[in-house]
Amino acid sequence: MITDMSVKTVEQLCLACGLCCDGTLFDHVQLGPDDDAKKLKTLGLPVTVSRSQPPVTRFRQPCAALCADRTCRLYADRPRQCRDFECGVYKDAKAGRISFTAALRQVKKARQQADNIRRLLRALGDTEEERPLGERFRRMQRRMESTITDEAANHTFAELGLAVHAFNLLAHKKFYTKADAP
Repeated sequence: MITDMSVKTVEQLCLACGLCCDGTLFDHVQLGPDDDAKKLKTLGLPVTVSRSQPPVTRFRQPCAALCADRTCRLYADRPRQCRDFECGVYKDAKAGRISFTAALRQVKKARQQADNIRRLLRALGDTEEERPLGERFRRMQRRMESTITDEAANHTFAELGLAVHAFNLLAHKKFYTKADAP
């Protein structure tokens, strides 16, 4: 067990990462009963309420409160889902199962993979950076399946599919966690 890391050092991972806020890992944040949707909307989050029964209150990622330096301008008022989420890399570093350096390498690898997905989406004509990455991929997939495209676009889309698959494997192995996981 690695014990040379302070909580502050481990929390620096979030500032190096931001994948849970920038639309890479999640498409939206669902508000809970303890969250003040009106206040969050007043603070600039685009909170919506679904028409489903029961209604679901949420806002889309990338988060409007995410700053360029990956800090949160609403950190003190952030929703419960944001307060509770700790990715697997963070948990492993916090518990001393991996070193801070190893955690940063995992974050860097994930960010590089996500950036490659964004690059491929742009190459296929998708420039909607304000949308979550998963949604952008699904929209591109529908577009590619419904239109006739040239060989180069098909090749780029195949490369995109492989990149998304590789990222999803990494995300499920290293970033997504179960609520009861250590």
